[in-house]
Amino acid sequence: MAKSTGMSSEVQLLISVSGIYFFYLYYGILQEKIYKHVEDDGQTFTYSLFLLLSQCIVNCIVAMVGVKFLDGPSSSTDFSKTAKTAPGYLTAVVPKLSGNVWMAVISFTYLTAMGSSNQALSYVNYPTQALGKSCKMIPIMLANVLVGGKKYSLREYLCVLSITSGIVLFRLAKGSKSGAGENSSLGLFLLFASLCLDGLTGSSQSLFRKEYNPSTYSMMFQTNVYAVGYLVLANLVTGQGIEGLNYCISHPHILSSVLQFSLCSALGQIFIFFTITGPGPLVCSTITTTRKFFTILISVFLNPNNHLNGMQWGGVGLVFLGLSGEVVGKYQERALHAKIKDSKE
Repeated sequence: MAKSTGMSSEVQLLISVSGIYFFYLYYGILQEKIYKHVEDDGQTFTYSLFLLLSQCIVNCIVAMVGVKFLDGPSSSTDFSKTAKTAPGYLTAVVPKLSGNVWMAVISFTYLTAMGSSNQALSYVNYPTQALGKSCKMIPIMLANVLVGGKKYSLREYLCVLSITSGIVLFRLAKGSKSGAGENSSLGLFLLFASLCLDGLTGSSQSLFRKEYNPSTYSMMFQTNVYAVGYLVLANLVTGQGIEGLNYCISHPHILSSVLQFSLCSALGQIFIFFTITGPGPLVCSTITTTRKFFTILISVFLNPNNHLNGMQWGGVGLVFLGLSGEVVGKYQERALHAKIKDSKE
């Protein structure tokens, strides 16, 4: 999966959807297995920073192998030249911002967004957190417009609004039957911060890939190298590194789950960065946002005990309407480009 694939946009999209859905579905199963398993001595795994560090290290190793053997001699992880299209809020702080520093910032906002979202669960119930994550496409789009100067068509705005509204409607209908716990102001603030950081990350990734044209593996490698640095420091400060390691030594069977989880994360990230460096961050967000939605929908059809009410079917319709609009729009754009190309020949 090098930066120049020669694939059509439809094939790239199919690969992106298949890879992300498959590996992150299994990723979720392994994550639940790690956190929900109760040991014979009554202990459970609670060392999120240690687990995150483990998966980022494996991500780095897999990405390094990809850069070495799959990208070819022309590809590089060197982004040392001064950035020309970096967002103004970064160049205001660092006037001669290099690509390496820019990538360090992208990695930081990516990790902080994920950490804020996870920490929010300590202060808000799961339906609220799930609803917030469902709206991730909107801040990414807004950040691309306000920070990156990107322009979207009315169709693209309506499609994102339709998909987001459908998922929110679906989850509101599902969550209204069983609320769990109150939502504190701190939890809502963390959720809002996570969405804003997701927007900054997505817009920066979009600008970065246009200027430096990184390969899938080089962008994955750079992001995770800085993430490992941040997480090593966080594990040392909090003590989770030593505690998590001691837990694994005391319960060696969990090492297999941690390794599988980390490998699944790395393989899934290949498809994430393949999507970011190909179709783009907004498409990537669309795929990852709808993944859980389709997982729930599949479970409904496979399990006769599950059923959808009218409000939930309305949400299903909005999601499919938005996705259909995206597919039709892509085909129309491709047909228009082909027509223009033929007229010039």
